Amino acid sequence: MTKSTSHLDESPNAPVMYESAVWLGSRLWPGVQFRLLRMSLIRRHRLMQELKSLASEQAFHRAAPQEAGGEISAAELQTRIDEMVIRTALLEIKGLSIDGQPATVESLIDSGPENLSREIAEAIAEESFLNEDERKN
Repeated sequence: MTKSTSHLDESPNAPVMYESAVWLGSRLWPGVQFRLLRMSLIRRHRLMQELKSLASEQAFHRAAPQEAGGEISAAELQTRIDEMVIRTALLEIKGLSIDGQPATVESLIDSGPENLSREIAEAIAEESFLNEDERKN
C-alpha cells in the first residue's frame, strides 16, 4: 500500500485558506508595497467587459500608427486601461508618501510616479492571469 500525498489526507477537517488580496513589493521603488485584489470569476468578467472597448480602440490605433496622432492615441488608451485596472484592483499602498501624505489609490493615479503606476498595472494583469494577447482582446 502506498501512502497518498494528497492534502485531503493530511487534515480532513482543516479548512483551506484563501486570501482574496495579495501584498507585492515594488521592483522599481524599494520599500514600496501594494495590496492587490486577486481576480475572482465575476471580478475578472466585469473587468474584461469594461476593458473590451478600450482595448479595441487601442488595437486600431496601434495598427494604423501612420495616422496623425495614432501612436499618441494608443498611448493615451493604454493609460486609460492602466487607470481602470488600478482603480479595480489596487487596495492600498505602503511605504510611499506623495506630497507629504501617505499614498492612496487616488493620489497615485493623480500625482504619483508614472513608472510605479505602470508597474502596479502590470502586476494586476499578471495576478489576473491575463497574457498580452488576452489584454489586447
